[in-house]
Amino acid sequence: MTDRLWHAGDAAELGAVAEAVRAWAPAAADSPLYLLYATRIADDPELLATVAQIRSTPPLNVLFAAVQLLLAPDDALAAWYPRLGGGRAVHDGDPYGVFRRFVLARHGEILAIARARTTQTNEVGRCAALLPVVAAEVASRGWGAVHAVDVGAAAGLNLLMDRVAYDYGAARLGEGPFTLPGHRRGGPPVPASVPVIASRTGVDLAPVALDHPENVAWLEALVWPEQTARLDRLRAAVALRGEMEVRMIAGDAAEVLGPTLAGLPPGPTVVWHTVALYQAPAGVREAIDDAVEEAARTRPVVRIGMEPRGYGITEVRVGPRYATAETVALAHAHGAWYDAP
Repeated sequence: MTDRLWHAGDAAELGAVAEAVRAWAPAAADSPLYLLYATRIADDPELLATVAQIRSTPPLNVLFAAVQLLLAPDDALAAWYPRLGGGRAVHDGDPYGVFRRFVLARHGEILAIARARTTQTNEVGRCAALLPVVAAEVASRGWGAVHAVDVGAAAGLNLLMDRVAYDYGAARLGEGPFTLPGHRRGGPPVPASVPVIASRTGVDLAPVALDHPENVAWLEALVWPEQTARLDRLRAAVALRGEMEVRMIAGDAAEVLGPTLAGLPPGPTVVWHTVALYQAPAGVREAIDDAVEEAARTRPVVRIGMEPRGYGITEVRVGPRYATAETVALAHAHGAWYDAP
């Protein structure tokens, strides 16, 4: 975990907010539009005051997603959002000025969304970075089918790991209705096959119910505007998830993970989490560590965590206690690549 990841405070000074916005900006390297917004917001007191009122982490993700949720194709700002039919480049005109006017005009609605929603970016692309580590750990133990438990699962899309195809350039594997692209720069080898998942369980404070269109709309709004292929994968994953049997458990993982693991059928278990526990208090993280260690006394368990090293890059660690676990890979926050640590 890193202390650089900002949680908005009730009395956040605008100078501190501006510093945090500048620190977040490199995370938007894959989105020229969001990089522009963040860079300009850092010098804009009125917009910083809005950001300071958003309590979810990271606040800019929530702000930008709330704007996307409210945008209509005929809004002037939509011209810079390909998902809404816009095709203007960032250097074409002044998108920040139009964005700023939109935020100030819809300020109340945006903050209402921010109060009601959390980030919960359920990025299925992270499976492309997680899969090689899961496969290596399963193979090294000689396990067959495993029970998969995703902590901070949101809608449970990462539990589809064995039901999609993967394209690592030099190697392709798996079968499914869509393909996840990945790039190995180093680290664990691309596996020859996808591990078999015997059962799928997601744990989340507030699981995302995909039978409610407004929840799906929020997941889509969290996708960055230029990333239309990523949006297509999300929609395909949501459709596939609707066909799968996934047990979703609502509750604080500090309290429910232990009983959840104890209640699984016999067999080896992989517990994973992806860009989720960095938001949890230290006491919750320690309780999760304890639950994994306790479960390992009575069943074969491996725990794999993929959490931020900073904005945009994650560390993939293997071990019962994340803080002291071995780092086996670094990975792009959305799974586009992974590398040796």
